[in-house]
Amino acid sequence: MKIRIKIQGALMFLGLGAIILFSNYVFPHWKYGVLDKALDVVGMGFILFGFLFRISARGYKEEKCSNGKNLVKDGPYAIIRNPMYFGTFIIGTGVVMMLLELWFFFLFGVIFLLIYIPQMKKEENILSERFGQEYKEYCKFTSKYFPRFDYLLKLNKYISLKPFWIRKEIVSIVTTVIVVVSIKIWEYIRLFKGR
Repeated sequence: MKIRIKIQGALMFLGLGAIILFSNYVFPHWKYGVLDKALDVVGMGFILFGFLFRISARGYKEEKCSNGKNLVKDGPYAIIRNPMYFGTFIIGTGVVMMLLELWFFFLFGVIFLLIYIPQMKKEENILSERFGQEYKEYCKFTSKYFPRFDYLLKLNKYISLKPFWIRKEIVSIVTTVIVVVSIKIWEYIRLFKGR
């Protein structure tokens, strides 16, 4: 995995960690009600969907791009130009839903944009130089930030998984699940300790 990706992941993790600590010690919570439980379920769904998107995009790109010699325009890349970043955004959204107040989504969004928007612009410039008109045509028909709704309804046409693709993301998946479950356990211990 590229060092840049590890640094970006660490920055996102640290940013979410700071938000969690800030949330737990400064603001009162509406936690542990029906809404919290519903957000836990929806949040876990977002996390799993985000990883599905990221794993599919990463594996598909590795199979199709021939070390940067081919522009990948199908599979997850037919839905959105930056499917790995979109998957990361969905994962982060799920974590925020499970662990925090909903208004912290704004803070997560700002952190995400500060890290990934400059990276997307840099990659676009590289791809534009490398693939020229082919990349410009691809950009005309493919969304940059969010997939169109009609594509989301036909995801099975664009998203696929292969077992060896999952292995490359297993550390991220396990780390995310352990952190989220640990924080939820910690929250419940704090809740019941006060009773």
